[in-house]
Amino acid sequence: MMGRHLLLLAVLVPAVLGAQGGRCIPVRSDGDLPFRSGETLRYALSYNWHAVATDVASGALTLDSTLFAGTPAYHATMSARTAKFFDVFFKVREGFQSWFTADGLQPRKFIRDTHEGSYYAYNLYRYDTDARVIHADLETKSRGKYQLDLPYGDCTYDLPALLYFTRTMDAAQLQPGTNYHITFAIDDDVYVLTLTFKGREDKYVKGLGRVGSMKFGCSVVAGEMFDGSEDALLWISDDENRIPVYFMAPLKVGAVSGRLASWSGLKHPFSSLKNPKR
Repeated sequence: MMGRHLLLLAVLVPAVLGAQGGRCIPVRSDGDLPFRSGETLRYALSYNWHAVATDVASGALTLDSTLFAGTPAYHATMSARTAKFFDVFFKVREGFQSWFTADGLQPRKFIRDTHEGSYYAYNLYRYDTDARVIHADLETKSRGKYQLDLPYGDCTYDLPALLYFTRTMDAAQLQPGTNYHITFAIDDDVYVLTLTFKGREDKYVKGLGRVGSMKFGCSVVAGEMFDGSEDALLWISDDENRIPVYFMAPLKVGAVSGRLASWSGLKHPFSSLKNPKR
């Protein structure tokens, strides 16, 4: 169970920036995207309990250019997997793919393919922009195959599309203490969480050094693994790349965290990295 929540959070927490009071988060008006085809970000994922932090898995984000129905688009891939040692205890392979337009970053297709121990989940979303619905083909081990339609609003994204869209935020319009509402679809539902911009700070990231960052808090809904008493925290590089560099989310027992381990293909210099360790 810990493995399932660890790896889902690893791809969820960096992506949860979304709609504000029914409007999308303010984005730059110049249309200059902070990323380009060929970018790859790799993360180390840890489980933390008291003073002990153990790396148990790794994750990666990759972005490529493509055509979707003849229109220029991006294809984003997010993946996470437990290290070989931990495969013995709980083997996890988490995969997400998203196709979204190059102009406007509107989602067009999404696939989730998850294997976590004996658990299995598959999502295939097709976005119907005319009917404003997401046609979802779903499968789990317990329910088998089924279909349903999910509401598709102007600010509804799957996780990879949401991550890249929110990197286009207009940081000049963000105010400390301001709350934003987050909308994303996964499995058979659309979820809304709350995000708070907490200001700027230098964040120390193991293996990298100090990174000038924008800090956000994200509310965590109480449930089986969370008690709802603390926010998840996310740090994004305060430069033109807007890279998620670190996150931490509390569990009922311990916490999970992820840190940027390596990168390639950035569109802009990683100027917020102040004293690089690499």
